[in-house]
Amino acid sequence: MSALPLISVYMPTYNRAEMACRAIDSVLAQDYPNFELIVVDDASKDQTYEQLSERYANEPRVRILRQEQGQGACAARNRAINEARGDFVTGLDDDDEFLPQRLSSLYAAYDDQFSMVCSAYIWDYGTFSKTLFADEATVSLSELLDLHTLSNQALVRRERMLALGGFDTGLAAFQDYDMWVRVVAAYGPAKRIANASYKVNVGHELGRITDSPKRLDAHQQFVAKHRPLMSERNLQNQMFYRLTMQKKPLAFSELLSLCRYGLLNLKWRYYLKHKLSWFSALRLRLMNKGLRGLLKK
Repeated sequence: MSALPLISVYMPTYNRAEMACRAIDSVLAQDYPNFELIVVDDASKDQTYEQLSERYANEPRVRILRQEQGQGACAARNRAINEARGDFVTGLDDDDEFLPQRLSSLYAAYDDQFSMVCSAYIWDYGTFSKTLFADEATVSLSELLDLHTLSNQALVRRERMLALGGFDTGLAAFQDYDMWVRVVAAYGPAKRIANASYKVNVGHELGRITDSPKRLDAHQQFVAKHRPLMSERNLQNQMFYRLTMQKKPLAFSELLSLCRYGLLNLKWRYYLKHKLSWFSALRLRLMNKGLRGLLKK
């Protein structure tokens, strides 16, 4: 154990005691022996802080902190990173889970020639799940500015996160994307491994509005912030991503024009999704509710 560096896991939480316990327990089940978990309660209005403090009072690897005033998830992450004792940091959202090999597989893949290491991840709809980016790759800054092909969580040297000022609390969305762009810009390409060790639970988020003005405004802010780093290709692909958030259909001529800038499979899938919108809606309902749920009125 002494030969392995300490990895600090940061996790913000707010009004989600039950989910947070599931997330915490997934960290405690890691096969990597040398870690700490820092949970920051962002001024929950229920008993989340009290429940977590009581449940993990005798677990020395878990520290439960509390923000007296709500400052948002990014501020909570930054506090945890500042309080961390590890050489490395990585994150977990309170509604997600680590698979048991999460920390060990990330550390085994880490090399200082890369700015960070992340992995494929599992998108769990409740009844069905799918694995995203399940291939090993070295991701350059240009590729990352085309599309967020990393993950919302990664293993990074703590000193690098501190040097860059942590997560941008001024962004309402895209905070992880912004963070990794800055890490890659400062320290070089990132490494992604094919071993999926992180599960994103989205089954409870079916009502979320991905095209909300808040999210669209944050995307505009993100593009403006990183505009000096972007090529014309990057800008065009960010325009395509914005279009997907707004759920706007593509004319065939627009599709052909956008295909000049790569990401062909993604763009063709989006085009066909709108041409076969009834099938896409049926598929999403099936993934979330299963066949039995689909047949219920």
